[in-house]
Amino acid sequence: MTDALRAIGGLVAVPVYNEAANLQAVIARLKGRIPIANLLFIDDGSTDGSGEILRRSGVRYLRHPINLGYEESLRTGMREVMLGEYEYVVYFDSDGQHQIEDLEKIIRVYETEDLDLIQGSRHLGERMLRPSLRSIGTWAFSRLTTLFAGVEITDATRGLKLISRRFIPVALKLPTEDMHAELIVGLARCGARIREEKITVVPREAGESMYHFGKAWLYAPKTMICLMGELLFCRQLRKTLDPLALRGPRKPEAVPGGDAR
Repeated sequence: MTDALRAIGGLVAVPVYNEAANLQAVIARLKGRIPIANLLFIDDGSTDGSGEILRRSGVRYLRHPINLGYEESLRTGMREVMLGEYEYVVYFDSDGQHQIEDLEKIIRVYETEDLDLIQGSRHLGERMLRPSLRSIGTWAFSRLTTLFAGVEITDATRGLKLISRRFIPVALKLPTEDMHAELIVGLARCGARIREEKITVVPREAGESMYHFGKAWLYAPKTMICLMGELLFCRQLRKTLDPLALRGPRKPEAVPGGDAR
């Protein structure tokens, strides 16, 4: 292992859908800093050659047979954590907008503080100087998320986030649209310790965002419905949760007499 590769306890999961134009650069950056055993790409039924790029790259990847959606890619990453011996899952976009330095910073925060969700934020400590329709929407949902979650959130829609292993079973039960604002509210309502970490996001160099106009106009009402449902759902879900398990060890428990992996 080179000096650039630092051992980590979690899984870096990278959702991929038709990102052939950006994928090779993202793979190269991640392979240079994250051990292969802690890196997983999730191809959500791409049709543009992304799957072939992953196959040739030598990284570990899973492929959905059809496009199931961004949320299901996140769920696949969570299930892989629970099947293995990882302490957390941290998501990193495949469009080239996230920075490796921010990924490593979020991992370091987890290693030194007892947190269950670390949410990357473009806007932490900043004022909205040049409002746009998208930035106003992000601000509005962040305000709602802050209100419902009881923790200050400035960027509820960012994909760079870390979830601890002990709260992954909770996350998998939540009714969500894309695991942004609804995930934060749901985990907060179930007792997760949450904070934001400042990150930098650069414009994508190629390809098209999954939040194109045809999908974006539906995002607000669908997310609002999910947020309302989350409040009711979590009230019942909390009754079934073991608070001691949620405050238990962050590392998976070793099974006596079990095979070491």
